[in-house]
Amino acid sequence: MKRRYPWSLALACFLVILLAAPLVISDRYHHLALQSGAVFAASNNSYSLSSPVRLMSGPTIELESGTLSVPPTRTGLARGGEVIAMLITGSGPQLTLENATFTADFSTREPTFSQTETASEIAPLVKALQGMQFSDLTVRNGTVRIKMSDGTIAELHKVQASLSGKPNGAISAAGSFEFHGEKIDFDTTLGASLDAQGMSRPVNATFTGTPISAKLDGNLLLGESPQLLSPRAELSTNDLRATARWLGVNWPSGKGFGAFSAKGPLEWANRTIAFQNAAIELDENDATGTLSVNFAGPRPSVEGTLGLKSLDLTHYLKADTPEDQARTILASLRAADGFDFPLIDAVDADFRLSADTVNLPATTIGRSAATVSLRDGKMLADLAELEFSDGTRGGGQIRIDQSGDNPSFGMQAKFESPDVGQAIQAVFGHPTVQGRGSVTIDLTAMGDTGESLLQSLAGKLCVTLAEGGRVGIDINSLTSPQSQSLPDGKWQQVSATAISVDKLDARFTVTNGVLRAQSAEAVSGERALKADGAISLVERRLDMELAVGDVIKAATESEASEAVKMHAREIINMHGPWSAPQIRNDPAPGAAQSIAPAPG
Repeated sequence: MKRRYPWSLALACFLVILLAAPLVISDRYHHLALQSGAVFAASNNSYSLSSPVRLMSGPTIELESGTLSVPPTRTGLARGGEVIAMLITGSGPQLTLENATFTADFSTREPTFSQTETASEIAPLVKALQGMQFSDLTVRNGTVRIKMSDGTIAELHKVQASLSGKPNGAISAAGSFEFHGEKIDFDTTLGASLDAQGMSRPVNATFTGTPISAKLDGNLLLGESPQLLSPRAELSTNDLRATARWLGVNWPSGKGFGAFSAKGPLEWANRTIAFQNAAIELDENDATGTLSVNFAGPRPSVEGTLGLKSLDLTHYLKADTPEDQARTILASLRAADGFDFPLIDAVDADFRLSADTVNLPATTIGRSAATVSLRDGKMLADLAELEFSDGTRGGGQIRIDQSGDNPSFGMQAKFESPDVGQAIQAVFGHPTVQGRGSVTIDLTAMGDTGESLLQSLAGKLCVTLAEGGRVGIDINSLTSPQSQSLPDGKWQQVSATAISVDKLDARFTVTNGVLRAQSAEAVSGERALKADGAISLVERRLDMELAVGDVIKAATESEASEAVKMHAREIINMHGPWSAPQIRNDPAPGAAQSIAPAPG
């Protein structure tokens, strides 16, 4: 379902309505007037709108309803006549606007200010409001309706505000409003004009509430394309997830994404808000760089270039219980349900991230760099540089596609000099292969549960030990000069012991969660091993044959570089659950078999 963002311009538009519009009307465009001939129900001291009054065009800002009044007088002079006298002398009354509804329509084009024709008849109080010819204005129980480009409407309710002006043209506005049930207090001041045309004004504003707080101090530039420039701006929230939900993003509860703040120079032009050279903090992770949000498209577009000294990801990856912590990656994936990445659907984004160190629950990564792109419900993350503390180097790409009915995932990665045993231990719970070499991964999957992902898993997997290592199976206990089946329980003993190998090259294809040996070969001294068969991740089952024999030494160096031959003496069959498979060894046929040398 397409997500909306009626929240995205609510605060910014409210600033425009309360501050920018009256300034434009009273300064450069002081000849602007109410565009429609409004009808009012009048008394001596108040006027009630019975039809909308246009205050501005492009964007269209209208006062749809409300009652405008002045407080009682002690002179006995009719207030309507007093207002007319004040307008003639240039002074202004105190005004109260109650139960008013303002609308701002940003759905047609970029905001520009346009002139209008003067209405033939305008009530004196309304003329005072339109020309900012009042000493103070109190707004009570107002509503601001903001129509966005996609047709959705954001509403600010229970608007309470007090506006006052000074002889030099400065204006102050303070009060509160409610948005999605949360109260936000505001306090804004627009200073005297900085130029003869009144198009540049200093501005100071604060917004304070439970979901979010903001503060800025800078200049507001009015005209065809209004701009807000603030050398000092701050934005903060105690719970980014709760704030996102308040703003309309369907972001579920979970680990991390709590306290967030941004401080630095801010620029708002048209529909883009940008922090430059800012200090960003999220979950006690400190970053510096740029961060911008553009609201012109069908969804917000976020761009950022951020650098961190240290990135702590334990907030997001830490297990909830000791039982969860003890689970293998495969077991955790199998138990997972309802994969959902709400931000992928809610925003478009381009992030460039770098960190000197990255802390994970079980390891630390050194210098790292990544680029993350979100477009139309799809995520592409390029991990350009990864340096682990144990000497492992790597990089790769992660893809997530939520644009269709069934999400899809993809991963391509290559790691040089990793601790293969530690990685396999984390995935399967047993270090089947130990040593340092290289690991290449190219996998895809589809589904929204761990079980469906495993059933659809496809691609390739390669593990190479070019400089030796160990294989976690006791070949000596399995070999026998004659056919025999191993007794029950023998597998636990055999799999608890490892043998050394000089080199290993294991390549698998993956289809529907089943790993099939494309070539899986090892050399251990004068002995050679070759595996064939399949490993089912879905059924947790082995169906493998392991050929064991003697290496045939090459006659020349050229032959040695091309292939290693073996005389297969025995075939060890392993079938059944991988926790306790049935094992049987049989004499091998007399034909020799070839083993390609491992790269490196």
